[in-house]
Amino acid sequence: MTGPHPEDPRLHELLSDAVENVEPQDRLASIRNRTKVTQMTSRKPWILGAGGAIIATAAIITAIAFAGGQLGGDDEEPTPAASSGESQAPTQDPSSADPSQEGGEPSTEDPTATETPVAPESGALPAYYVGDTPQGPRLYREFRPSSASDELLAALSEATAGQPLDPDYRSAWPQGDPAIKSAEVDGDVIRVGLASDSVSTRPSGMSKQDAGLAVQQVVYTAQAVAQKRLPVQFEVDGNPIDQVYGVPTAEPVGNKPVLRTLSMMSITAPAEGSTVSGKFTATGANNSFEATVQWQILQGDKVVKDGFTTAAGWGQNKLFAWKAQVNVSGLEPGEYTFRAQNDDPSGGEGGGPHLDTKTITVK
Repeated sequence: MTGPHPEDPRLHELLSDAVENVEPQDRLASIRNRTKVTQMTSRKPWILGAGGAIIATAAIITAIAFAGGQLGGDDEEPTPAASSGESQAPTQDPSSADPSQEGGEPSTEDPTATETPVAPESGALPAYYVGDTPQGPRLYREFRPSSASDELLAALSEATAGQPLDPDYRSAWPQGDPAIKSAEVDGDVIRVGLASDSVSTRPSGMSKQDAGLAVQQVVYTAQAVAQKRLPVQFEVDGNPIDQVYGVPTAEPVGNKPVLRTLSMMSITAPAEGSTVSGKFTATGANNSFEATVQWQILQGDKVVKDGFTTAAGWGQNKLFAWKAQVNVSGLEPGEYTFRAQNDDPSGGEGGGPHLDTKTITVK
């Protein structure tokens, strides 16, 4: 991981991932029955989570297995247990709802119709990058400091040509000259102008799955900035381009289903390279068995603190907000790793839990 980086203080106002129509569920009693937090070791291994009753968890295991399907390229049609830590009850912040975190089919309807859509605050832009999970590469969201006046274009440029803050992330777009030169929300579609048609064919070495993720990087990032789940029309010189990296794009492209495209665990706060002290609030989005989120602080490979929290829901085709209060006042100053992981009731048969990590500095 990289070291600390300057952060816009307004980033912290954006670090609570919430989704619309969240119905918090009381899972505390169930979690108390599992009094031991799963031991997790080295960074990004897919460690086994705490075992659950196999019969009772058969349905969710099946759902996880189904969600592990590969994100296709040109062969798919475009879719228009507490131990020593602290816990936090699920919360909801409708003002920070990100429609791109929701499941279901793409729609031109405003998914926050019962709310007032709130665009990302100036100075912090969402960008989606590729990261590894037990079911293969998925997308992770990262907020990027920015003072750009054209937030949509800036976010898309970061996603396709920028360098992620978290070294575990990468872009599916080949590095080089910026591929996107314009972007705008035009009624019920987001128009993305490509620099040229050189991206129409899939380059050597790029898999169909990576091609699909490259397109979805743009779709999810654009939707997050626009705060509307609108389809994306890829264009060159104002005209639709038939395909991008071999993925059909003649018609506007919508977001692929969340549980097949996004990681089922991600950390929004603390951001990569953050400096923390005393108590801090960790936030993110996930979909886990019984909404369980396990977190740890590691110094090297040694776990120095751990705990759990519960997300606002689980089991549906979307991600749910989670939040945890973490006390680091007893830790010596220095560099640590904050890790959040889903529960894994399959005993490892599903490939292992999804997790995310961030480097933090305790002062």
